[in-house]
Order: sequence, then structure tokens, then C-alpha cells
Amino acid sequence: MKGRMRPYLPELTIRDYNTYMRYLRGVRRQMYKSYGFYACHLLRTNGVLFAILSDSLAGRMPTCKRQRVPGTPFQRSMMCQTLGIRQAAQTEILMGWHNLQDRKYSELRPAKRVRRAVDKLLLRRAYDKARQENPALERLFAQEREQAVVQMNLSAKNYALAAEPMSNVYGALYSTLATDDPNQRKSMRYIGSCIGRIFYLLDKAERFEADRCNGQYNVFVVNELNGQPAAIENARRQALAAVNDLMRAYKMLDLKLNDTLLNNIMILGLQHAVYPLEQDADTEKWEIP
Repeated sequence: MKGRMRPYLPELTIRDYNTYMRYLRGVRRQMYKSYGFYACHLLRTNGVLFAILSDSLAGRMPTCKRQRVPGTPFQRSMMCQTLGIRQAAQTEILMGWHNLQDRKYSELRPAKRVRRAVDKLLLRRAYDKARQENPALERLFAQEREQAVVQMNLSAKNYALAAEPMSNVYGALYSTLATDDPNQRKSMRYIGSCIGRIFYLLDKAERFEADRCNGQYNVFVVNELNGQPAAIENARRQALAAVNDLMRAYKMLDLKLNDTLLNNIMILGLQHAVYPLEQDADTEKWEIP
């Protein structure tokens, strides 16, 4: 359940950059207040997009305050007091916990085995709290894991079938960010499904060699592609087709706030994640939140 959704920095305006960073700090602050300091390191920028989408679709104006950034003595402007930010914090905790289960201990190096054991020990209380606060979201992740196990046992060669569990959980997750409008929920579900399929394919392509050596199920290995470069190129072609499908649903959304920021993330940011638009774009330095 990996995949980073963030803005494409070279094309980001100063105003949108500041808005994004305030949301980033706000989600991190919410995770710190609700789940403790150690939970803050789980933030992988997906939750920031969830918060921005939720507030922008509903037209919720967040409160911007200067508060202390967790882990530092400094105060910065950050967004707070919105349903989108609280929901984003819960999602990051639950998604981060389930990401810990993605690889078996036998596949990890000794140092990473120790890191995972420490993470599970220190994050257990935060996970239990988030699970109690949002049991419906926890059920989504549990169902995705069960479906993924079934697909692994089937060793399916069909790419759409292999990506279905992750596509379903992202579709359900994004639909929860929409308002009560059924058309908006339908569009958000389709957008989430496309994003889940994109990052499943890219993740499996990057794991091609490791999964082949470990004898783990990988849809690209099952289809007998000729090495990891061929798997990555295949994944990018399919992911780019999913991006084009996603755009049709995204253009139907009624964004009441932050439309230029979301356009940057959903169009340029997602395209850059699939096919890097500039080779040095990922080396651009972001401000430490």
C-alpha cells in the first residue's frame, strides 16, 4: 500500500507551496497530539493529500495557527481543526501499520528486522487507538490484506486482477473523502481505484528481482518478463493509461478550494511519479515541516 502523492515542485506556486506545507505540518501535529511523537514518522505525504481533498470538496476553511512543530522548538504556521486533517491522521496511522506487514521477516535484512520490531512495539498503542476511532477504515485495510493473500495463492497472470485488492481499498478510501453527493462519491471511488492500481504496478515492478529471488508472488515474474527494466517499463505504460482514465473522473469534481494545488498534485505530481518529468526534480529540497 505504498505510493507517494505530492506536488510537482518545479511548477508549484509560492501560495500553493505554503498551503501544502501548512497542511503537512497540520497533519503531523494532529498525529503527534492524538497518537504520540513516534507516530509522526509514519507520515508519507498521502495523508496530506487526503486532508486537502476532503476539505476542498466540502469547502471547509481550516484555521491557520502558529504552533510548535513536533520534535523542534520552533513555531510555524499550520492548518488545524478540520475533519479532513483528523481523518488524514487516522489513515496514516492505519496505513503505516499495515505497511509493516507487507514483507516477511525472512525477507528482511537484520537491521530492518530490528527496525520493524521496534516499530511494532512503539506503534501498537497508536494503531489500537486509531482502529477504535475509525473501525470502518480498519476493516478496509483488513479486507485488502485478505484479498491480496487470495491473489497470491492464485498466482494470477492478469494485471488488473492482481491489482484489484489495492485498487479496491484505495477506491473505498478516496470515496470517504467525498461529500454526500453520490456523483462525487462515484468519481472519487474511481480516482482512488486508478491510484491504487498505479502504485501497485509500480511497486511490484520495483520488487521484481527481490520477489523472484525470494520465490514471492509478483505479477511481472509470473508473466515471465525479461528482467526488472522490462517490468518497470511495462508498469509505466499501464500506469500512464490509468492516469489518463483518472483525469476524466477528476475533471468532474467540484473543487471549492485549492484547485490549483490539487491540479498540480493530481496531474503533474502523478505523472512525475509514473514517468519522471525532469530527472533532477526529486532532488529539489523541500522545507523541513
